Amino acid sequence: MAQDIDISAFPVLTPAELRVLKPLADSIAYEADEVVFKAGTAELDLFVIEDGGIDIRNPADNNSLIVTHHAGGFAGDIDLLTGRPVIVSGHAHGPTRLLRVPHRMIRALLNRIPSLGEKLMVAFTRRRELLAQTGNLGISVLGAGYCKDTNLVREFLHKNFVPHRWINSETEDGRRAMAAQKSGSPMPVVDCGDGKVLFNPSLRELAKCAGVWRTCPGETVDLAVIGAGPAGIAAAVYAASEGLSTLLLDRLGPGGQAGGSSKIENFIGFPAGLSGTELSTRGVLQMLKFGAKMAAPVRVDRIESPADPHLPRLLHLDCDTIVRARVVLIATGVNWRKLPAAGADRFEGAGIHYVCTAVEAVLYDECDVVVVGGGNSAGQAAMHLAECCRTRRVHVVVRSPLDSGMSEYLVNRIRGAGNITVHEGARIAEAEGKSRLESVVLERGPGETQQRLACSGVFVFIGADPAAGWLPSEIARDKLGYLLTGSDVVRSGLWPLKDRDPCPLETTLPGVLAAGDVRAGSTKRVGFAVGDGSLAVTCVHKLLSLGYR
Repeated sequence: MAQDIDISAFPVLTPAELRVLKPLADSIAYEADEVVFKAGTAELDLFVIEDGGIDIRNPADNNSLIVTHHAGGFAGDIDLLTGRPVIVSGHAHGPTRLLRVPHRMIRALLNRIPSLGEKLMVAFTRRRELLAQTGNLGISVLGAGYCKDTNLVREFLHKNFVPHRWINSETEDGRRAMAAQKSGSPMPVVDCGDGKVLFNPSLRELAKCAGVWRTCPGETVDLAVIGAGPAGIAAAVYAASEGLSTLLLDRLGPGGQAGGSSKIENFIGFPAGLSGTELSTRGVLQMLKFGAKMAAPVRVDRIESPADPHLPRLLHLDCDTIVRARVVLIATGVNWRKLPAAGADRFEGAGIHYVCTAVEAVLYDECDVVVVGGGNSAGQAAMHLAECCRTRRVHVVVRSPLDSGMSEYLVNRIRGAGNITVHEGARIAEAEGKSRLESVVLERGPGETQQRLACSGVFVFIGADPAAGWLPSEIARDKLGYLLTGSDVVRSGLWPLKDRDPCPLETTLPGVLAAGDVRAGSTKRVGFAVGDGSLAVTCVHKLLSLGYR
């Protein structure tokens, strides 16, 4: 990484910005090569260089130099906001004087000085992207590309923006690394970088290793949001920015269904598009800047609603604590439907996938793949797979004409791509292979000739069902299982209170809201989910004004 490749990642603070910052900081002198901070330090302070510099080094690569920050620059990336242990170390570059802003003051600094805060936030985000591209930083994961457990570990680290190195055990480097392990060690092997090694860890163990997990939340909050997709993150941003104590919970990490998208092009304000990961990362940083908290991986086992709706709702978590929430927002989204093909279950997560991000795409470099589905998610996946490796062929399998359910711009791109073949009026009848997926059998109708396609990966986007099966029966659903809210609740005749009508996003359980894809009548688009999240905060304010405590 070099400072001159991206000015947005390595800006220099102006004299005016330094003057504003100084009253919040201590000025500290360091000798040449003196350690400023060590890798593994949690809740790191912000260091701004007055004179001299800071060498940022990678302890996972023999302390190799990553970058040097000079006068007017500053050290740190998004871990300054998350509070997670940093994965690099800082050393004084010659005699150095630094301004040190305590970690507890960083959020106040970002909000108090908007122009400076914007510069820091952009740099934090871009630096983390550049660090992730180095490929030899932080945690290392050893396992096979066709191993379901290995890919779950990689997906969790990717969703929670944890830089890591994946060593494919089926490569020459991987086989050497495997030989160094004890015979019979379960895969994947995760080296936490601090001397601790985990074998096929649970997500909670992995989260602790990565510094993502600290303690199980158990506080009382104004708003508890269940689900960290676009609706949940948007609600957390708006609620925290308006002074509401806010807690966001997710069983895996930020992103939701949008997090599995390789590129979102129809979200206003991003004409060039952005990936689901980029969208969720920026949203999480916004909510952290305003003071919201997030816990993952954590599952809400059940919601307990008091007889008096003015009292807090109780969220029973799988980490054995209870969160008391004055208002609860359910934003759990949907679950992609499984591929109804013989043999498909055998290859799930190891050849058959229900998301398409860099984590999955890299598994099939120069390999032919299949995308199943006729919606925008399928179209985006097909284009991503076709463009990131033009030597592969991408087969799009769709039951209906391609233009019947996909945006025109995607249809035109797919039709014009030289390495995409569209199979309309077809479905996958069978997935075949021994230890890994090798081919699929296409079927166009009973009694018609079948076609066998050689492929290494299948990406499935064939519709979804609401992720609401765990909710109490008091929350009414429509005939498809989506949650009724607002006027639909009134029309259902199931609203239990006599003294007021429900808020627009309130379910049949007072004080419990629903937003995004899980809500009946919602449009399954990122922009709509974000709008739902902001509307939910209006409902929260109304309920709190009515004495929900």
